[in-house]
Amino acid sequence: MSRVRWRLGALVGAVLLVGAAPAGSDGEPDGYALRLPLSVEAGAKVQRLALPAAVLAGLQTGDGHDLRVFDAKGRAMPIARTGASAVVDHVSLDPMPILGAPDALKVSGVSLRLDGRGAAQVAEVRGEPVAAGAAPVLLGVLLDARRVSGAVARVAVAADLPVGQPVTLTVEASADLREWRLLGEATVYRRAGEAVRSSIVALDNAAVAREYLRITWSAGSRLLAPVAIRGAVLDVRPDGAAASETVEAQAPAPASGNARIVDFAVPFATPMASLRVIPVEGDGVVPVRILGRDDREQPWTLLGQGVARSDGGRDITLSGDAPRAIRIEADGRSAGFTVAPRFRIGFVDRSVIFLASGTAPFTLAAGRVAAKDVFLSPADLADGQGRPGEARLVSTPSATVTLSALGDAGAPTRNIVLWVVLLAATAVLAGVAWMLWRQQATQAPRDPS
Repeated sequence: MSRVRWRLGALVGAVLLVGAAPAGSDGEPDGYALRLPLSVEAGAKVQRLALPAAVLAGLQTGDGHDLRVFDAKGRAMPIARTGASAVVDHVSLDPMPILGAPDALKVSGVSLRLDGRGAAQVAEVRGEPVAAGAAPVLLGVLLDARRVSGAVARVAVAADLPVGQPVTLTVEASADLREWRLLGEATVYRRAGEAVRSSIVALDNAAVAREYLRITWSAGSRLLAPVAIRGAVLDVRPDGAAASETVEAQAPAPASGNARIVDFAVPFATPMASLRVIPVEGDGVVPVRILGRDDREQPWTLLGQGVARSDGGRDITLSGDAPRAIRIEADGRSAGFTVAPRFRIGFVDRSVIFLASGTAPFTLAAGRVAAKDVFLSPADLADGQGRPGEARLVSTPSATVTLSALGDAGAPTRNIVLWVVLLAATAVLAGVAWMLWRQQATQAPRDPS
């Protein structure tokens, strides 16, 4: 029976190895989809490399740990992340209520008495102003942003919104609480059964130092439920920080002939910071919502919303998630997309440092789903090594990506894995049953007659 167990273990191991073995390995440049030659600064032991957009669009892990630097002998150099977490600061502000009594000056009617020449001689008000209710109502919220330094890319507003009713959030700034300037607006919509998420309002890198922010809301009809803002988080780029890296892409054709929906699979795992949707000239202006999910078992969740313009428009700031499928949903008030739009995808800047202790030339490798995280801390790598040099790519790859229609890319991954495991287990059990049958057949006593 021990022989049967040994054979069973060997068979299971073979099945797992066949299913999991990728081409190449973590420690070999051939195991990565993207390989680019690097030049390093002479005399510096530690080298810093700013990752271009084409590399960010090839990473297959969210934190970018599927990235290596190899020397001429194929040895992986010690590497560490640097600068990625400090590119954008998240500043949380507590909302302060703005209270008031609406309809306090409403009157029942106004009449004019005219003289013979048609000029107004007496104006009289008939009726009394409507008295305000005892309890004031919430007109908006105030945020104290006077200590915020840098460019504010967006604000994430945690708000309770009525279901099934478009609500427009308006963000304004003022230094004296009297004169206000508009920073941004976003119309948000909460579907029935949709979880409450933060609503994103793009602020186009506004400078708000020494100013207050005001958030108000409005709707095309009477609100069916009150709006309550529970918090706000500003995404602030420090002064002097570089702009985000971008790549260009062409959307696949709208699915099933639906001109208002464009779905595509995301070929990378790097979180998208922004997405600019550029329709053809004939489509003009198209309000859009951007949604994402990992597979068809999940509901679509809102990542951001804004306006797509054929003249280029503006970037739509996203929530920072990294879904495997994206949906561009045109507003029902528009005609949608005549043909598939173009995209400009923005990433938050990232850079790495590595120890150039090997033999030149060096190669940057990126893009491996099963890569292990071998990154060190920046302090451990750079301690005592002097000023970092600036490494550069010998040639910059094209900053474009190819997007494919969603199709089977949105299939439930968990179901596929379960089916593979089930089929493998069935094959293993069938093999075990066959071996047991053979063993029993060979050990069966013969008829002495």
